[in-house]
Amino acid sequence: MQKDVIYIDVDDDITTIIGKVKAAKAHIVALVPPKRIGSIQSTVNLKLVHRAAEQADKRLVIISNNTALIALAGSAGIPVARNLQSKPEMAETPALEADDDTIDGAELPVGEHEAVAKKSAGSHAAPVVDEAATASAAGAVSHKEGGRNAAPLRGTRVAVPNFDSFRKKLLLGLLGGGLLVAFLVWAIVLAPSARIIITARTTDAALNSRVNLLTTGKTDLKAGTIVAVMKSTKKDISVPIVATGKKDVGEKATGSVTLYNDSFDPITVSGTVTAGGFNFVLSSPITVPKGSCTRPSSCSPGSATGSMTAAAPGASYNGVTGELGDLPASVSGEVASATTGGTDRTVTVVSQEDVDKVSGDVSKQDVADAAKNELKAQLKGDYVVLESTFKADVSAVKPTPAVGAESADGKATLTGGVSYTMIAIARSEISLYLDAYFAQQIDGRSDQKVYSNGLKEVSFTNVSQVDAGYAANLSTNGKIGPKVNEDALKEYAKGKRYGEIQDYVKQVNGVDDVDVKFAPFWVSSAPGDSHKITIEFKVNGA
Repeated sequence: MQKDVIYIDVDDDITTIIGKVKAAKAHIVALVPPKRIGSIQSTVNLKLVHRAAEQADKRLVIISNNTALIALAGSAGIPVARNLQSKPEMAETPALEADDDTIDGAELPVGEHEAVAKKSAGSHAAPVVDEAATASAAGAVSHKEGGRNAAPLRGTRVAVPNFDSFRKKLLLGLLGGGLLVAFLVWAIVLAPSARIIITARTTDAALNSRVNLLTTGKTDLKAGTIVAVMKSTKKDISVPIVATGKKDVGEKATGSVTLYNDSFDPITVSGTVTAGGFNFVLSSPITVPKGSCTRPSSCSPGSATGSMTAAAPGASYNGVTGELGDLPASVSGEVASATTGGTDRTVTVVSQEDVDKVSGDVSKQDVADAAKNELKAQLKGDYVVLESTFKADVSAVKPTPAVGAESADGKATLTGGVSYTMIAIARSEISLYLDAYFAQQIDGRSDQKVYSNGLKEVSFTNVSQVDAGYAANLSTNGKIGPKVNEDALKEYAKGKRYGEIQDYVKQVNGVDDVDVKFAPFWVSSAPGDSHKITIEFKVNGA
């Protein structure tokens, strides 16, 4: 009868050996191990190979003169031949050595031995042995030794097996068998998995467009909008000010005036007039009536009186008399009574320059950085923060006393709340926009797939504030490449080896490389369950 001879390599694992046995064409398969036994040096592995051969309807023979391997083969039920020409024989399994864990039957207080034990315990007399019991025990012993009718000596003790030791060994054997079965189920059924790694050849697809960042509404590719969030915080500040401004707060001098009108129409005079080189302001508009004539050669101007106040406080405005200046044409005037009441008093006030000197302390860099970090901490999740939108609103910060007001002790304080705001965009919203954009780029191309929407490389530049929020330039690069039917690939890969899976995937146009990783290490083909097969993609060798 024809037989297939399989030479086992030292590096072959048990899975490889089983595969070679199954692939054999003949009914009889002869395994020739190397000098170093390798993977078949355990009874478990030999039994796995034997069972695989039986399932494939093949008879297995091991060609070896290695005593240890011959004994293992006998335990596994596999016949052994010394060489390829000799007749295979089943090796004898060594007989189990007698268990020395025995119990002396004479020492057990059971049946007739109980009387003997009691009698021994009650006196020092020599033990009495029942003749019938002795004969019976002797017969049992001679039967065990092959029928020899050796008469037992008087007082011979019967050896009874230790059933506790037997029970322990039985339980340990059952436990070991259960663990072995569990391991085999795990190793053959549960543990195997496959990971198919596909390196695809892709092309870059650039995106550079102006988008509006709105804090209301929704992300919409057609509208060019992406939803953003604005975070805000407020910091109360108090900055001391040294008042250095000076202001004359004395009383202003006042006086009365008389105005004359030489025209034939009434004239109203208001505003500033001059007298004695000083500026005065008319307390109210003065209407001067027109002049009148009793005869052509005798005319008199119209006149009116009023009051004026010095343009500034100070005693220097007192005692001013004389004619008024800066009056309209045809109008003249004079100080009717000398000016009085002007006084000098200079006080310290808060000037705008004083406020400007400390305005930089309102938004110190460390305070601004702390506020910026606080705004970032408010963002729960993955966001792109637009730090260029960070703003500090100091409009609520005012000096006390106010600018121009007197500071009795020369001190003032700049107080109020500084509002900080900043814009951020959730990556999930950015991804929605990018997915929609790149899906539009491959619309109608069923053999193409978006491998990356460029979310990791996205950037926002030229950020500016607009009426509805902010606008910015969005830039990134997506990657488009060949589409692989993952479900069909998983179905095909079930039970297939490395090369078969690799050849199948490489038929897809645009696939550069395919790698298949099996686990655990003894697995050499993909499992029959598609759920244990995963597919990963690499882009441009990344």
